[in-house]
Amino acid sequence: MYETQGLKNDIIYQFYYIALYDYEKGTELDELRIILYDYEDKEMYLECEGIKLAIEKIEFTQLIQNIINDNGRD
Repeated sequence: MYETQGLKNDIIYQFYYIALYDYEKGTELDELRIILYDYEDKEMYLECEGIKLAIEKIEFTQLIQNIINDNGRD
């Protein structure tokens, strides 16, 4: 049981880092969402989780950057 749990985590984190890498290389956030929906249609939920986590991190980072920029203007 523990071995499959580790494998599941590996898949999630592999797709998390792949999605972050793709974003850093110029893939738009909307494109990542399209990829996420494609994996959902194929019922590849572990892969979806990794991509979803990456999208959430990117959105959070953008939000923090906007807050920092807004506070810098004051």
